[in-house]
Amino acid sequence: MDHPVSETDQTPDRKPTEVKAQEIKQAALQEAIETPPPRRPVESVSWGLRLAAEWAARALIVAAAIYVLFLMLDKVRLVAFAFVISLLLTALLHPLVAILRTLGVQRSLATLLVLLFGVGILSLIGWFVTIQVTANASSLAAQVGDAGDKIRSWLVSGPLHLNEAQLAGLVDKLKSAAGRNQGALVSGAFATASTALEVISGILLAIFSTFFLLRDGELVWAWVVRLFPAAARIHVNVAGGLGWRTLSGYVRGIVIVALTDAISVTIVLLVVRVPLAVPLGVLVFLGAFIPLVGLVVAGTVSILIALISHGLAAALIVLLAIVLLVQAEGHLLHPLVMSRAVRIHPLAVVLAVASGTLIAGIEGAVIAVPLTSVISNIGGYLRAVPPRERAG
Repeated sequence: MDHPVSETDQTPDRKPTEVKAQEIKQAALQEAIETPPPRRPVESVSWGLRLAAEWAARALIVAAAIYVLFLMLDKVRLVAFAFVISLLLTALLHPLVAILRTLGVQRSLATLLVLLFGVGILSLIGWFVTIQVTANASSLAAQVGDAGDKIRSWLVSGPLHLNEAQLAGLVDKLKSAAGRNQGALVSGAFATASTALEVISGILLAIFSTFFLLRDGELVWAWVVRLFPAAARIHVNVAGGLGWRTLSGYVRGIVIVALTDAISVTIVLLVVRVPLAVPLGVLVFLGAFIPLVGLVVAGTVSILIALISHGLAAALIVLLAIVLLVQAEGHLLHPLVMSRAVRIHPLAVVLAVASGTLIAGIEGAVIAVPLTSVISNIGGYLRAVPPRERAG
């Protein structure tokens, strides 16, 4: 007896993968039919895309806020930088005011005495540097002229083998270029005069701000704290105190490092008999306020002066001293002088200085590292505070 042939037996066998794919497709279609449509459009977006959009939107808002803040500060650049300098001076001079206050000196008088002492020291340094530059300017100019003659003879007798006619043509081109840019030079002179006026205004503003910060700093900070909601004031006060201790430790530490660098370079320059040794030492002192980078730049100027005045041997001696100082500053002075809360990685120092220079020039380079240290420590405190307590 013949068995009936079923419908499945009449169709060819399909591969298991094709059968599985068909089942998945049918299940997906059935789920789509049974699932009700989303009530809101946002429900049709996947969770991962929504999360990425939230992060991107908030990042754009923060970036826009920072950009607007930089634009506002750029409009009042002189005032902002003068106030930052006054904060640094206040952090440096405040311990002296506290000592006088413990001795019974009236607050305003103690502030005035300390401020006059600081301004007097800076004025004496400026006067001494001016005297040194004036006394050595003529001899240095003669040495620069001798160096120019040596370079000229090297161009003729060296590997380039230039002749006198080619050198004369090169000099004529330089003179003609200077003549064509005479208008730019004149405008640059006026810009220099305007810059000098801005510098004087900034110095006076910084001195004025420093006086009142030394005298009424606690009252000013209490007023700032009251601007925040009552529930958040305790954390604002603690974070501000932490930032101030970080700034004070940085300023005192960097002054010690700068003095060490300046004295060391000045001694080396005096031993080698390089002219303008003391002014170059002052330049090294100022450059040390830009960690790592400032010492390299000021040291390069010292090396060039040594090369012009006393030749290659003196320049190599100064170069060796600068290299040793850079190593000592990074591996010995900063770890010993700076507190652990102030220290940041050398890579962070270089990136902060570079970013500050690109954003605000020399002013940004000066304040980049202390600002990075303060933000790092305040951020660490705020990360340790639970969100509910932080928001109040």
